[in-house]
Amino acid sequence: MTTQHIAIIGVGMAGVTCARTLRQAGHNVTLFEKSRGLGGRMSTRASAFGSFDHGAQYFTVRDPRFELAIGTAPGVCKPWSANAVRVLDPNGRVIEAGLPGGERHWVATPGMNGLVKAWAAPLVEDGNVQLQTRVTQITADPMKKNGWQLHTESDDGGQHIYAGFDKVILAIPPAQATTLLKTSGLSALADPLKEVRVDPCWTLMLAYPQAVQPGLITLGPQWNAARSTHHRIAWMARESSKPGRERIERWTVQA
Repeated sequence: MTTQHIAIIGVGMAGVTCARTLRQAGHNVTLFEKSRGLGGRMSTRASAFGSFDHGAQYFTVRDPRFELAIGTAPGVCKPWSANAVRVLDPNGRVIEAGLPGGERHWVATPGMNGLVKAWAAPLVEDGNVQLQTRVTQITADPMKKNGWQLHTESDDGGQHIYAGFDKVILAIPPAQATTLLKTSGLSALADPLKEVRVDPCWTLMLAYPQAVQPGLITLGPQWNAARSTHHRIAWMARESSKPGRERIERWTVQA
């Protein structure tokens, strides 16, 4: 197979997994990300009270190939005691407890973005990850037959063109991909994305620093995670119960 230079826009789990696979196949890969860190939906937010996983809360391992992939980042992923997750009715009463089949919940450490960071480490070390670099347009490369170039803008307003790509892969949310494709005069490629529906998710991050002072009782219930049938609140999790996290009592609530 001829070695190709491939650009990937987005450094979430999908983008980084794609980059790892292509790199293992012998291709040259460059990743672009508008944010300042890796992770995408596997994001972790730092605060003065400790970290919050304000995106994906956990993951399960159901495929042996995924289990092998996790094994390439030894020590990063650990089981979480949320296996005893509760299901609450709209009034907060427990209507069901536990998970069917005893399926385990896993989290990355020290935050959910830890797994993506571990997978991307060789790419970062080789200088193949461009953070805080927003791709504004994709155009044909005049110096390369059937090639592509990316027009980018950095956080400080600087503009740059990266050229010489054989392929460009979009690993970003459909709304962002649609805007980029239309701006690039590639509207036809965006047509299938019209069928994709993405619902918003609001995340509330709460910290109770006084709860760990000597003589005070830990706040909250005696479980670490719950799903809810309430029409607004869908999920609650005690962040401080996850392995490798800070002790300060912290909760994430998602709507």
